[in-house]
Amino acid sequence: MDKFDYRIDETAEYSNATAPSIVHLNERNYLTFEGQGKFDLNDATFKDTVAAMYDLADGIKQAASTSKALDWFRDYQPYPLNSYWRTDGSYMLMVKQPNFTIPELLPVAKEMVKDKYPQEILDNIHFTRQEEGYEVQSNNHGPLTADSTVWDTLNKFVDQHHLTVTDKGHREVYLTNLLTTKSDDWDILVRQSISSDVTKAGLGIITN
Repeated sequence: MDKFDYRIDETAEYSNATAPSIVHLNERNYLTFEGQGKFDLNDATFKDTVAAMYDLADGIKQAASTSKALDWFRDYQPYPLNSYWRTDGSYMLMVKQPNFTIPELLPVAKEMVKDKYPQEILDNIHFTRQEEGYEVQSNNHGPLTADSTVWDTLNKFVDQHHLTVTDKGHREVYLTNLLTTKSDDWDILVRQSISSDVTKAGLGIITN
């Protein structure tokens, strides 16, 4: 069986288009880390946490490829890092995991990197399963700031289609690796949660 690559098989959900679209984030597995503060790769702890998320996603893939506990396995490209930023100053770092993965793979992956990262960081990275509903999205090229045009793009789309934003926070999906790509070349997919009545608007909705 061919390798699964979200960049090929889920291009609409991980779009680099600036034209807005709507995705339905159904139930899926995630690696998650809950934190407090702001996006700052100059902060050593935040940078270490980001790096640990990338490494653990790679470690789960490696563990899954040899695990006898899985019902099945398909080689895959690890999903991109994403984050959800709340208005109270808290955030969640997340990396989607294939549906065939299981929580028991995370301790194996942590063992692989235990000497690279503080134990406090590793202890606070968890394997979860959750459904997030509908989000409107648009791509931002370069660093994301309060003045980025993506906010106007999303606001105009929401207003034009009479949609309801249900959370003042937002999600950032890092289509390029934050640690190996220059910030001017980042592609960040920005998403905002919207209510389920989007289905009445007659818009195309992407579901994976």
